[in-house]
Amino acid sequence: MSSRPEKVPLNPAGFLATQDLKERGWTAALIAKFLGTHDATRPNGLKMGRRKLPPVKLYTEARVEEAERDENFLIGQARAADARERAEKAKAARQVARAALLEAAASSYRPIIHPEPLRKGAVKKAREPYLPKLEELQARLEAEIGKVSAGDSATLAALLRARLDTALAAAYDWYPDPAAKKKEAEVASRKAKAGNAKASDWRKWDWD
Repeated sequence: MSSRPEKVPLNPAGFLATQDLKERGWTAALIAKFLGTHDATRPNGLKMGRRKLPPVKLYTEARVEEAERDENFLIGQARAADARERAEKAKAARQVARAALLEAAASSYRPIIHPEPLRKGAVKKAREPYLPKLEELQARLEAEIGKVSAGDSATLAALLRARLDTALAAAYDWYPDPAAKKKEAEVASRKAKAGNAKASDWRKWDWD
């Protein structure tokens, strides 16, 4: 039976990187206040194109553990966790509200289809006559909504296209129904997750 070589630790023994501190509930402000200057560095294993990333800051584990026993640190950590939770909830609420706004805007589109004698499977030809007005409508809706990000624009385009495809599927019995395609995708996604579920490896990146 062959034995696999042990994986060399990324950090030197007795040291914690900034990513390790983050996983323990530290923030940049807590590091600056309770640890100050780092004790050592190591090369950064991550790359950003051709750009060389700065070394990863290291802190001695003993000094970190001592700071974590400080009552003032525990209070600051709890406050930071509360602030982070509030920020996450606010962000989630904004995302839900934005999604509802885009859905409502898209629902104003009620395409009227004029069926033509097309061959079966001519999806592109069936859709093509309606695209110019669809693009005009999207531009108008985005102007009304205001401050539309690239992601919002892509979402709105997909919602509008789905409504057009639904109308075309009702007019042509051979046209792909987006509702059926969505259901198939959801089933396939559930099967894939069930077969390939695994824990995420959060230690592949560094936080500095």
